[in-house]
Amino acid sequence: MTEPSDAVPTLAAILTEHGPASKDDIADRLHEAGIPDPDAVIDELLNEFSCPARPLADGRWAWLPALLAGRVFTHRLTAEELTYDLLAVGPDLDPISELCDDDSAELADGSPMSLVLPHYDDELLEERGIPLELVEEPGALLLVPGTLAGLGVAAGDLLGMRLTDRGIALEPVTATTDTTLGDRLAALLDADESPSHFASVAWAACAADPALFTSPAAPLSEIADQHGLARSGGWLAPAGFDFERWRFERKCARLADQYGLDDDDAFVLTTLVEMHAQMAAVLDLAIDAEDEEDTAVDEPADTEPADGQYAEVLGELGAALANPVLALSLMEEATRAGRRGAAALGILAESLQSKVPRSARVATHWLQAMACEGLGDVAGCERELLAAESLDPDWPLTLLTLARIASDRGDAEAGLGLLRRAGVGADHPLVRLLEQHRAQPRTDVGRNEPCWCGSGRKYKKCHLGNEQLSLAERVRWLYAKAHQQVLGGEWGELLMLAGYERIRYVEDEIDDLVAAAKTDPLAIDTVLFEGGAFAEFLELRGELLPEDERKLAEQWLGVPRSVFEVEQARPGHSVTVRDVRTGEVLEVTERGRALERGQLICSRVLPTGEGFAFFGGIDPVEPDERDELLALLDHAPDPVELVGFLSRRFAEAELDDDQ
Repeated sequence: MTEPSDAVPTLAAILTEHGPASKDDIADRLHEAGIPDPDAVIDELLNEFSCPARPLADGRWAWLPALLAGRVFTHRLTAEELTYDLLAVGPDLDPISELCDDDSAELADGSPMSLVLPHYDDELLEERGIPLELVEEPGALLLVPGTLAGLGVAAGDLLGMRLTDRGIALEPVTATTDTTLGDRLAALLDADESPSHFASVAWAACAADPALFTSPAAPLSEIADQHGLARSGGWLAPAGFDFERWRFERKCARLADQYGLDDDDAFVLTTLVEMHAQMAAVLDLAIDAEDEEDTAVDEPADTEPADGQYAEVLGELGAALANPVLALSLMEEATRAGRRGAAALGILAESLQSKVPRSARVATHWLQAMACEGLGDVAGCERELLAAESLDPDWPLTLLTLARIASDRGDAEAGLGLLRRAGVGADHPLVRLLEQHRAQPRTDVGRNEPCWCGSGRKYKKCHLGNEQLSLAERVRWLYAKAHQQVLGGEWGELLMLAGYERIRYVEDEIDDLVAAAKTDPLAIDTVLFEGGAFAEFLELRGELLPEDERKLAEQWLGVPRSVFEVEQARPGHSVTVRDVRTGEVLEVTERGRALERGQLICSRVLPTGEGFAFFGGIDPVEPDERDELLALLDHAPDPVELVGFLSRRFAEAELDDDQ
């Protein structure tokens, strides 16, 4: 046995024969069955969603196909579900729908079904004409059109979902009366009143009684409501449980861990993030209104009273933003939602500004600047930054943001000066970038000699200290400017997903998975171009770029990634490549020595002002994969899909090593 996945039949047999068990018991039985590394099996399989072992409310693990055999869970149908052949799974069908999350899932009669999730399956829902708002967490089962009509059910009827020997069957049912069910569920809830997953509680109840749910009962949600239990989404708790407070406390703990905050700062950040979310929701309502121009700006400002106790509380919360760590954390959380989040951040910062002490107003101006940046208002961004700088010339976030603007404009010296004032070290990424692109004084002209430009002035009075790098010398700088666009927010999350596809086969050999994922050249380039971050960079910050850089960047937008055949290699100098799609032949500067004549590669070849260069790394392509890759490139793949395809060779290498 070479892989933990090989132990799936053994794990299934253990949990089927002996029933639910703790991890320690499972490890002992795996060892008795001859599994050499039970802990590795447990770590992989019990965390693998495709493995149908699930945790019960008491911490034991059960094998769902065995635990749920013959059991039926019911759901009261709505008119919308009948219209679109859709079944909301939470919470009534949660316990059994866990067995439906498979690409080839089908009912007992052989008809296909699929578990669709909000935001992930919008395209499929739109193809079926299903309003997106009908599918909420944790998803819904999408059936073949006509399935529910064929069962003869109507809105308000109960539908049973039973696990049979042939698979999951749907059937019209009439619920039997069992007044003990609510007590059974309540008895399994945590004594400390923390909520449990609804499905886990149901599974634990099944484990305690082999006959439970073998006859149709009322839907789980109705059982809980009739017994007075508290529920929210997929969670179940004792009566009177405060879900709102629990969620707030969980969010506090998450943000404290994520940003390294103490309890007080985490409370402030969580409260401000919640206020930001409320303002974003009001903005959504305003955008839906008929008169967008009037409501989108004015209505959110009236969502809370501007004075009195609310203003006092708002001022106390906002005062903590004088701490740059807290202000930066709020900005990162608020801008995850893109332009929508930026707009709401601007409203929040403006509402705070008149209520916070002077020491924190530098932060509210900076937050407004970041909101302007997210909306593409470069002038507004710089205006707010200068206002912040006038309040506190040493506040680091203002200086760092101004330094990035100076970098975008191509002014390395100004950027370095701002970074020195901010107190950042020589190892800061922007310091390193600007140091690499400082124009050096010319050595062929003396200080007191006429300037090379022909102005007639002495060199020291003209261009000394004002030399400019050529466009070709600034190409990597331009690319690095765009790279900063993907380091946070939604782009940062996408970069993590794409980067993980690159390292997933060698993750055991990597100490810092996050850093490795976020610095992979292919992942970065796919998020920039296939993902759209480069286009956003040009839209939001293009006016800051020197004119020649902006024009070059616009050219880059029109250059697709392609497959090239190496026609000639001059190691350490350049290669001649032919685009296999267009037949275009290009000479590309390439200092490496790994490419050989006849080799197929995938890359992006971009103009540099004086020639061409590879960007986003160079991936070898096997001849038998060429056509498949070209077809993928022709269909606008997303970054994760493309990086996954080009990283398959690492999986094959791992397989070869194992053999």
